[in-house]
Amino acid sequence: MASSDENDISRTVPRRGLPREVPRIGAIIVIGAGDTLDSLRKPRVVAMEQLTLDIGRRPNPTPVPGAPPTGPVLAIPDPTVSSVHARIQRASSGGDLFIMQDLGSTNGTYVDGRRTSGPVPLRDGAVVFLGSQVLVFRIVTTAELEALQEDAAAPFAPLPTCSPTLAVTCAKLRRLARTNSELLIVGETGVGKEVFANAIHAHSGRPGKLVAINCAAIPRELVESELFGYEKGAHSTAQGRKVGLVELANGGTLFLDEIGDMPAELQAKLLRFLQDRRFTPLGSTRVIEVDVRIVAATSRIGMEKGPQVQDAVLGRLGAQPILLPPLRDRVEDVGRLVAHFLRDLGDGRAFEPEAFHALCLHAWPLNVRELTKVIGEAEALSRGAATIGLEHLPDAVTATLQLDAEDDLENTDVDLQPLAQEEEEPADSDPGMTRAAVSPARRRRPAPTRDELTSLLTQSKGSVAEVARRLNRQYAVIWRCVQRYGIDANKFRDGNE
Repeated sequence: MASSDENDISRTVPRRGLPREVPRIGAIIVIGAGDTLDSLRKPRVVAMEQLTLDIGRRPNPTPVPGAPPTGPVLAIPDPTVSSVHARIQRASSGGDLFIMQDLGSTNGTYVDGRRTSGPVPLRDGAVVFLGSQVLVFRIVTTAELEALQEDAAAPFAPLPTCSPTLAVTCAKLRRLARTNSELLIVGETGVGKEVFANAIHAHSGRPGKLVAINCAAIPRELVESELFGYEKGAHSTAQGRKVGLVELANGGTLFLDEIGDMPAELQAKLLRFLQDRRFTPLGSTRVIEVDVRIVAATSRIGMEKGPQVQDAVLGRLGAQPILLPPLRDRVEDVGRLVAHFLRDLGDGRAFEPEAFHALCLHAWPLNVRELTKVIGEAEALSRGAATIGLEHLPDAVTATLQLDAEDDLENTDVDLQPLAQEEEEPADSDPGMTRAAVSPARRRRPAPTRDELTSLLTQSKGSVAEVARRLNRQYAVIWRCVQRYGIDANKFRDGNE
């Protein structure tokens, strides 16, 4: 039986072996439903102890007479999740192939935004919707599970991670932080390189402070004087001695952000400093020696054109660059990040299911920085509303949800509904029947007609959200109908009728 405790990670997996023989198992990260911020702060990581795992609302469902016994069940106490909702099992062929199948649930099972109609393979990182709940499937090793446990107990960064890849990186940084060696952090714009630089300094035990410099923001001609300082009279504006950032960081950490944007000749001067921790301020003959730890960051390694970190400098910045995964590769952290960003912004307002689903399906090309901006804007736009809905999110975020759902809309729609108490299988049901046969039918309603939408858009002055409220329908359903009919909602706004 899979435990439902927070951060539950099975310890019963095989031990780590040689790199090509590392045993891997399935793991399910339960992100939450987004209906309360508290649920997003407490994701669960559950490793598959056996080859099959059933997921449902009740931990011990009543078996159908004559049916084979059920295996372990991951219990998710959510009224939109069926008693036994879906099943994940390892393919009989072995390897890393895992299959997911809906078990006749009321609200359906969606994998990467698309409703499943039969067994479907699960990719590593697949996003799964069960009712309102969001899960992420991962194929993990023992080392990754142990790293997840370690970071859950003592987070390296401000927030613990549920990403196996990032957890392993955090475990590595936790050990390197207490050394004096230089480090180079590599990651796309917006992944949080400075956040991790601060975490490295916080875990280093160094008595000094962290001094950060954005190499891309300082004019080319000022980089050297900013780093190493200058003496009075060193240049026309040098009215007095200026202490450089390197000297200010003495006893602490100097963080060189976007070092790839530093001119090549200055990278050469930095290289000399990295070799002996000595430098000479501009206009001086005095050699200064400092005790400073260098942490650098860049997004420019491997670019065929444009500035990047020189090979000689790379050789001094650690044995191997530390790669931070982009947010699209650690979607399991979206819920916890969202709850963190909303903590000081609002009144505890959470999300409508479709809005949170859209956040989990978006690719986040600008990473955590983009998520921060989207959540801040959504909170502001939703003030006065009960929840944050699709209408409060940018079109770029909601587009993926609407696109992936196109195949699921055949002039009908399925609204997420809490399950009735009598939803369970009748005691006298035919043992040979599947759950799909004995489960109640989904509640379907015809999609609104073109004329109906045109009339309501006129009355609501082009507000799709208002039309959805009047029809008591999901925003995503109404928006897809508007798109299908080729209606331009903007034409119904004031002055455009």
